[in-house]
Amino acid sequence: MLNLIPYVGPLIGGLLMMFLSMTSNLDAEFSTVILPKTIYVMIGFSIGQLIDNFFSQPMIFSNSVKSHPLEIFIVILAGGSLMGSVGMIVAIPLYTSIKVMLKEFLSENKIIKSLTHDL
Repeated sequence: MLNLIPYVGPLIGGLLMMFLSMTSNLDAEFSTVILPKTIYVMIGFSIGQLIDNFFSQPMIFSNSVKSHPLEIFIVILAGGSLMGSVGMIVAIPLYTSIKVMLKEFLSENKIIKSLTHDL
């Protein structure tokens, strides 16, 4: 659930996972049991975040919006640059609605045809 909050959510989730993995075996020795276990959990969390952010999300968004994953990535970056975290959240729905409106009202334009041929 914390992954829905851009930037801060994964950090809070990572800190929560680190805290829970460190407090799961309080009677164990720190340097031989708790620390290695926490490091393994954080490596797994980091790999999961990288796969989710760079592969899963762009593919899911591109299939549902019918746009190229690089196009989705650029739209999210532009939304974040213009409006911060809120812009990253509303970038894809706003982009999709603009694409649909352009297809309906300017369907004869060559550029619009190339951008909206899959809609």
